[in-house]
Amino acid sequence: MRSDLIVPLRLAGAYILFSSTWILASDALLMAVVNDKALSSQLQTVKGMLFVLLSSLLIFYLNLRDRRAQRVLLNALTHNTRLLQQTQRTARLGSWEYDGHFHWSSEALSLLGRDPGSAHSGTEQLLSWLYPAERPALQRSLQALLEQHKPMAVSARLQRPEKRQTAWLMLRGEADADGQILGTVQDISSQKRDEIALRESEQRFRQLFEQTPRIAVQGYDRERRVIYWNPASAQLYGYSLQEAMGQRLEELIIPPAARSKVVSAFNRWLLGGPPIAAAEMQLQRKDGGKVWVYSSHSMLNNSRDQLELYRVDIDLSEQQQTNLELQSSEERYRELVEQLSNVIVQTDTSGQLVFLNPAWEKLSGYAGYECLGRPLAQFLDSAGAASFNQQLSAIDNGQQADLRGEFRLLTRQGQLRWIDIQLSHSPSNNLLNGSLQDIHDRHQLQQLQHARNAVLDELLARRPLAHILEGISRRLQDLNPHMRVSIMLLDEQRQCLHLLAAPSLPEPYRQAIDGLPAQLELGSCGHAACSGELVIAPDLATHPYWQAFRTQALAAGLHACWSLPFKDENARVLGTFGIYYDQPKRPSQADIALVTEFTRLASLAVQQLQLQRRMLHADDQQPSI
Repeated sequence: MRSDLIVPLRLAGAYILFSSTWILASDALLMAVVNDKALSSQLQTVKGMLFVLLSSLLIFYLNLRDRRAQRVLLNALTHNTRLLQQTQRTARLGSWEYDGHFHWSSEALSLLGRDPGSAHSGTEQLLSWLYPAERPALQRSLQALLEQHKPMAVSARLQRPEKRQTAWLMLRGEADADGQILGTVQDISSQKRDEIALRESEQRFRQLFEQTPRIAVQGYDRERRVIYWNPASAQLYGYSLQEAMGQRLEELIIPPAARSKVVSAFNRWLLGGPPIAAAEMQLQRKDGGKVWVYSSHSMLNNSRDQLELYRVDIDLSEQQQTNLELQSSEERYRELVEQLSNVIVQTDTSGQLVFLNPAWEKLSGYAGYECLGRPLAQFLDSAGAASFNQQLSAIDNGQQADLRGEFRLLTRQGQLRWIDIQLSHSPSNNLLNGSLQDIHDRHQLQQLQHARNAVLDELLARRPLAHILEGISRRLQDLNPHMRVSIMLLDEQRQCLHLLAAPSLPEPYRQAIDGLPAQLELGSCGHAACSGELVIAPDLATHPYWQAFRTQALAAGLHACWSLPFKDENARVLGTFGIYYDQPKRPSQADIALVTEFTRLASLAVQQLQLQRRMLHADDQQPSI
């Protein structure tokens, strides 16, 4: 039924129903109640007037209700129309109808760039407004819409030579239930520009991956089959694109031992587990060779909402080779440093040790690790420590850049060894780098040669024997300040020892030992003069040879003594060297060797003076002519 007949028919039906009900009901009631015809006639008139009044009120009410309903509908339609127009303007959307000609809305004309005079146009006119390249597609889609009622959705460019920026429109159309053709036109220029920019960006991005030789990019589906393989992957792993496509990840580049682990990690990620972490790893080439890469992974959804895995592998072969060469170089350097006889040392500007090679332990007796963080000056004698710290201060003040000098190192065994220290300041790390060289033997040879030369000079100068032996003892003490040296000479009867030199022994003790009998087990020197052998008493407080002199020795601050006899060319004892220490200890082999050299000088001096006396005595015995 037509919609425009519904309201009138509803009104007529209500009127018919009311009038019929009124007439029938009122007549029946009147006949039942009134028997007087005159009264009945009058009531009929009144009844008719009431009918007219009530029917008028009914018609008024129904008409009023319909008008109110129409007003509500009209207001809603007006509101919706305004919303639709606003939406069209916001969405840059216009509408059209077709009945042999196009009827364009004002919004559609604005989008098409046409004036109101073109509100009604034909198909050829519409096509003339578009780029020639876009016309065939629109014409085919429009024909399918008109003839077959197939929905139309065609994007096309407007032909606007006067404007530089291209305008893109989306023309949509469909046939409604009554066969009426209608549709919309929408400005999609910004969307098209975004699509073009996105395609260009994707193309540049693809070109970047395609043309970067050291970044291998692969794509894999849920089954780990290759769906993307850039040229860098082919170059890195040796598989061409045709060989790789469709193959599984683990069969291509994962070493056999790691395949199950990789597959498990991939499957856990697919099920919502943790992603595969980026890391350095060793993968496999087509030829079976190994290659180091830094690999990172991404899980993405494609246009069909399917998960895809993409991995980016950066070739680290050159870096790994460089690292191996560097490691090898460091190992060779470390091996060289560790095998050097010189001590390689590094300290901070305050002189605290930062690095020591193993030669340090051989030289000092201290393990390197227990010395790190301690001042190097702590291992020098007091005079050397003062000189070392003075040079450190000069470096800190910028007065000098290097530290040079000969110092005496105090070893763990309590010995003093001469070392040469060469340190250079490095501004880059603010450290002192250099070496310690053991020059003890060389220094002692030099001092020994100086002592020889001095003895010879003094012999030529006919200096007294006591003076010569005093010089020998002092030079020996200079070489080892821990020693207190005494030199005793055996008398002609070979019965007693007389003290000729003892520069560091107290006078009371000198007097106590002067004239010491050369007897076995009587002090170190008495026993050595009698036996002709080395005698060592490491602790005078307990050694049995020292019962007679223990009190005097301890009172003089002497706690250890060893004695070495010196002899003439016929191996007869001439005298003894007594070496005392301020604390209980035994001499080292180096100490014994050093004193042995000085006993030769003493022997030379004594024999030379004895020879001179014999020659003088011979001259005195020769008769005069």
